[in-house]
Amino acid sequence: MKKFYFLLFTLLIITVSFGQVINEIDADTPGTDAAEFVELLWTPNTALDGYVVVFFNGNGDVSYQAFDLDGKTTDANGFFILANTALVSGTDLDIGASNIMQNGADAVVLYQASDTDFPAGTAVTSTNFVSGVVYDTDDGDDAGLLAIIGGVQYNENENLAKDTQSIQRKSDGTYEVKNGTFRADNNAATCDLSLTNISAACDAVTAGIDTYTATIDFTGGGTATYTVTADSGTVDLSSGNPTNDTTGTITVTGVAEGTDVVVTVTDGAGGLCNLNSTVFTPACNPSASLPFVDTFNYAVGSNLVDDTKWSNTSSSTDEVVVNSGSLSYTGLKPSFGNSVSFDGIGSDPELLFGPISSGTVYASFIFKVTSQAVVQDFVDGGYFAIIGSDATGFDARLWVRANPDNTSTQFDIGISDSASPPNVTSSLFNINDEIFVVMNYNTATGVINAWVNPASGDFGGTEPAATITATDTSPSPSLNRFVIRQDSNNETPSIEMDELRVGTSWADVTPNAAVASVREDDIPGFNMYPNPVTNGRLTINTFSNADKKIQIFDILGKRIISTNLRGNELNVSKLNSGIYILKILEEGKTATRKLVIK
Repeated sequence: MKKFYFLLFTLLIITVSFGQVINEIDADTPGTDAAEFVELLWTPNTALDGYVVVFFNGNGDVSYQAFDLDGKTTDANGFFILANTALVSGTDLDIGASNIMQNGADAVVLYQASDTDFPAGTAVTSTNFVSGVVYDTDDGDDAGLLAIIGGVQYNENENLAKDTQSIQRKSDGTYEVKNGTFRADNNAATCDLSLTNISAACDAVTAGIDTYTATIDFTGGGTATYTVTADSGTVDLSSGNPTNDTTGTITVTGVAEGTDVVVTVTDGAGGLCNLNSTVFTPACNPSASLPFVDTFNYAVGSNLVDDTKWSNTSSSTDEVVVNSGSLSYTGLKPSFGNSVSFDGIGSDPELLFGPISSGTVYASFIFKVTSQAVVQDFVDGGYFAIIGSDATGFDARLWVRANPDNTSTQFDIGISDSASPPNVTSSLFNINDEIFVVMNYNTATGVINAWVNPASGDFGGTEPAATITATDTSPSPSLNRFVIRQDSNNETPSIEMDELRVGTSWADVTPNAAVASVREDDIPGFNMYPNPVTNGRLTINTFSNADKKIQIFDILGKRIISTNLRGNELNVSKLNSGIYILKILEEGKTATRKLVIK
């Protein structure tokens, strides 16, 4: 019996000692989230073999990352760090360069287990549970995670300082949110100053490059002598000087549109404060008028957000990039220009229009999924196209979801008004299919529809029955933006998109190839002959006679020829007799003509 009691006592000691091992979490950091970390604190120089740290996504309460600790030990002070590449040193565990930790509502849990026990998509469990924290960034409580992990849910942004503060364990085993103490005692002296409420406002809204004013609120001032600098524009402390004032607003004026400004605050004497906040440039562009068409006729390799019509509504920098070539759909007005591609997490290009405060807003585009190998979310997938507003955010969201998993070459398509699982199509679609989608949002009823590969006979006329539908129970009173969304590394597959149209009617966004205008004259000096062509040779001249990109479509909009022309003679001998549409791109300008082959 003595041995039994001794063993029981030993197990109790281990359980108590390992009860609160997670010491600090920082999931939301400045910029592209390249300073995320999880800090464990236990007995110094102790092996962590047989343990695993698991990240759980509150969207489904399932795992999305697991990090095995075999071969790892706490350091001489009892710390062990899992962090982004820029923070790691020594025997720390590198979790990736950036954007690894979800911002919430999510959880970090330590288990006595292996990473192989937690493949992506594993439900949260209490089995072999050691320590865990549920956290968020201004999100509601996640009942599913809290039921298993226990405790309370901690908001990293509760002090409006998520970029500089973290969630830290207190001596009683609960947690608090305060300025970070990375690789240090949570009770160590910290910077009293906090930077909060970052904003930017355009000084003017024109088609050119405007300037904007950046503002950053602060609290905890008046505790040291602070130096405020900015890498662009002019610092103005007339609305608050952190050296003298407890609270106030730091202002930076005259920043050029298109330039992000980094504001730095330091206390040279104490050395505790070295705060940085990035204010991302607003888009000081006039709103587009509807109907609007974008054929992505921009330089190949350029970033979509660099065009004056588009701006980045996120803080990420993995760009939506312009590709060579177009996508097409039979019966739709022939495609022209280029296309764009994106995947994973990154910039979210935003096109502003309107605002439209009554009726329905429609958007259409052609897209194809080229790979879904990295996708891990098979519950709802990721949403990548949005009709929305500044007031209510993302109101209509179009999703793609690998079905049944990322080894398959098929997926389904969903529609919703929120980040919850969407209503999905009953049909599956294939990798590299060129798919035409129309989506809309009714401002009066909140009804959201999506049409997937609608029949060309309905183009330009009355809208048919929708393929899938959803309803926003709190309808947005107005709409003013279309967003291309890169959801996350585990949710957004590789996608190409083309021929974006936004309008207020079905006809605006479904131009029929048979009735669409076939004459555009943007290229100076453009002419072609003979027309009709009788000998299989077509001569094309312009004032510059530069290299040209040529596309020829049949009357149903199917692309028959796509080629680059150097010189002025085009071989069309392989075309059957009939009527075609010829499109030309030269030095960024376009021309369109009807072509007759006899």
